[in-house]
This record gives sequence, C-alpha cells and structure tokens, in this order.
Amino acid sequence: MKIQHLLFCLFGVMVLSEVAYADVDVGKQIPSVNQVIDALSPAANPDTPQPDGDEVKTGKTRSIDMSKLKATPATTKKPKSKKQPLSTPNSTETTAALSMEIIFGYNSADLTDAAKAQLKPVGEALASGKLANLSFVVEGHTDAVGGQAYNKTLSEERAASVKQFLVNGFNLDPTHIQIIGKGKSDLLDPNNPASEKNRRVRIIARK
Repeated sequence: MKIQHLLFCLFGVMVLSEVAYADVDVGKQIPSVNQVIDALSPAANPDTPQPDGDEVKTGKTRSIDMSKLKATPATTKKPKSKKQPLSTPNSTETTAALSMEIIFGYNSADLTDAAKAQLKPVGEALASGKLANLSFVVEGHTDAVGGQAYNKTLSEERAASVKQFLVNGFNLDPTHIQIIGKGKSDLLDPNNPASEKNRRVRIIARK
C-alpha cells in the first residue's frame, strides 16, 4: 500500500512539473486585448472561458483549446543559478504561451491584412503596460511540406515579420522581443503534417 501511495505521489509531481505554464491556442480567431493579456499573464486563470473572437476568413470554425494548467509554486522551484542574458530565448522562465494560426501568403513571410487584424490585439496588449515585467519570444512554425532547412528559414522570416509589425506598430522595445524559427520540428497536428494548423506563430511570455 505504501509503495502504491509513493508511486501515485511521484506521478503527480511529474505531471505538475511538466505542465508548468498555460499554452493557449486560439487558432484563427481574433482574441480581444484582455484575452491576450489573460493568456500571457503569469497569473492566468485556468478557468478562463474560450474566446468569442471573430473568424478571420470564411470556412469551418476551428476548435479552440483554452485549457490553462499551471503548477503550484512548490512544483516549480528550481535550483539557484547565475542569471543569463536576456538575448538568449531559453535563459528565462516561460510563464505562458499564446498560439495563433497567422495567415501568410503561400511561401511568403509578408503579413496579410487578415494577419495584421489577428496581431493587432496582441500589439495592444503588449503596449498596455499590464505585461511590462515580461519579455517575449515570437516562435514561427511551418507545416511539413518542403525541406527542413527551407522551412526553418521561412519560419524565422515569418517570426521576424510578426516582431517587426508589433515593434513598429505599437512602439515596443525590440530588445524585449526575440524570434525563433522552429520550421516543421514541432507540428501542432503531427497526424496531418500538411495541415494549415501547423502554420502558426506562438507568442511566449517569459520572466
């Protein structure tokens, strides 16, 4: 009985330590400014309801996973280490992430009008001052069509386009926004590698 109890406790610790921050997927929906702030806030409420945003273009409405799980402070305790420079994306603790299916032209890193409409509330949220204590990473993803090197470059260019739009359009400090191109290495829908769901951008908040 003691062994079973111990195994259960260890399993619980493993689960909580893996789900240490909220990762919200809004698909093609346009979230409100408050929804972006809630999604990227370290104190995000796990029970926040799904957004009622507008669909960017006609077609089937995608399902939205707004589940938010976070670990208790006791499970996120880390050993002390020297501080790393802000310019290194992995140097700080991820607190939350927002995934969006940003609409780009085919094989293009240029933002469409629809993409700009999607990103507008993100820029307004980052400029609101309510997330001022955080830095951000714009993470670009592609589908699995094409070579790995090409997709990595394209995802970096798309992430750079998103950063440029946010910095120039909302007077944000460019040193607080880093970019990463993931290419096709982290598919949202691995069972359908060519799915447009995989062509996405994640906005990651870090302390």
